[in-house]
Amino acid sequence: MKMKKIILKTVMMNKIVRYKEIGGDAIFSIFGDEVLASEKFADADSFYNSIDQKQYHEYKNAKMNIREKVSFKDINKVLSKADKFIGENRVSGNGYDPNRQVYVYLTVSENGKDIKNIVVDAETKQIIIKSEPLLKP
Repeated sequence: MKMKKIILKTVMMNKIVRYKEIGGDAIFSIFGDEVLASEKFADADSFYNSIDQKQYHEYKNAKMNIREKVSFKDINKVLSKADKFIGENRVSGNGYDPNRQVYVYLTVSENGKDIKNIVVDAETKQIIIKSEPLLKP
């Protein structure tokens, strides 16, 4: 893999802690004031295939399926695409870097009455948000 060299001028406590690339995010190796990009995050479709199906899976014959990699600040723009089915479905972002890359997955049932979604941190692969319908008695 060819390494892309990026020089940063902003440092925090004499160390470069993070670099945000326009249009994407990357993991970096740090060498003084130089940063070498070493890994890009997978696209949303590829990452979906690695998710434990017990954690999240799309409805069969879904009216809508969404798979996107976005900045945390844009999660609600993605969720708003399903408003026509069940009304507004939004999340708050307290405590998260608005530029942090996340995967957003959303599926709407065939009858359009149920929706489930999951938001996963692209770097840590940890679930940040998960919602699904309650089991009906």
